[in-house]
Amino acid sequence: MIPPFGQVVWSDVAVTHKKEGAGDPDRNLRIFEARRAAGLHPEPRERFYYARELYYHGRYEAAERELRTFLDEGGGWVENEIEACRFLAYCAYQMGKQDEALQALLESFRFDDPRAETCCDLGKHFLDREEYRRAAFWYELALTREREDRSGAFVQPDCYGYLPCIQLCVCYDRLGRRELAEAYNLRAGQYKPEDPAYQHNLIYFAEHSG
Repeated sequence: MIPPFGQVVWSDVAVTHKKEGAGDPDRNLRIFEARRAAGLHPEPRERFYYARELYYHGRYEAAERELRTFLDEGGGWVENEIEACRFLAYCAYQMGKQDEALQALLESFRFDDPRAETCCDLGKHFLDREEYRRAAFWYELALTREREDRSGAFVQPDCYGYLPCIQLCVCYDRLGRRELAEAYNLRAGQYKPEDPAYQHNLIYFAEHSG
C-alpha cells in the first residue's frame, strides 16, 4: 500500500490494468513462498495477500489455514479482516462446507458494521438455496449501507445499488409479490439501463402484466 500525499482528488474515474503480454500468473505466489522458505515471518497484511493468492490458485485448504491464522492472530487492518472473512467463506464453498461459509460471512460483523459486499454475499447464500425471504432481508440491508470509497477497502460499486435491486426483483417475484419485484427491477435499471438482466425483466413483466 502506497499512502497518497499532496493534493488528493477523489473521483469515479475507472482505471483498468492491462498487461501488454501474457504475464506470469504465478509471480506473486512465488514471491510469497520464497519469503516463507527463507524463514521470514509474514506481517498480517502480507499473510492476508498470500492467502488471497492461494485462493486464486485453487489451493483452498491452504488459503483457509492462512486466513484463519490471519484472523486469529489479530493485528490486521479492519478492512482486510472483513475481506478475509469473505474469502474464508469462498474457500468453504469450494470445499463443500456450506455451514462454515455462512459462519465465516457472519463472523465479519465482529470487526465492524456490515458492508454491502458482505450483505450481498449473504443474500446470495440464501438465494442459491431458494430461501427468498431471508435473501431479500440481506439485499435490502445492502441498500442501506453507505459506500465509503475513501476507506481504502475493496469497494464493489454494484453492491451498493444495482446488484441488490436486481436480486430483490428475483426474490419478490419468487415470493409472488410481482409489483414489488417490478419496482426493484426499475430501480436496478436506474443504475444500469443497458444491462441485459434488467432489459430481460422489462419484457418478462410486460408479458405477465394484468
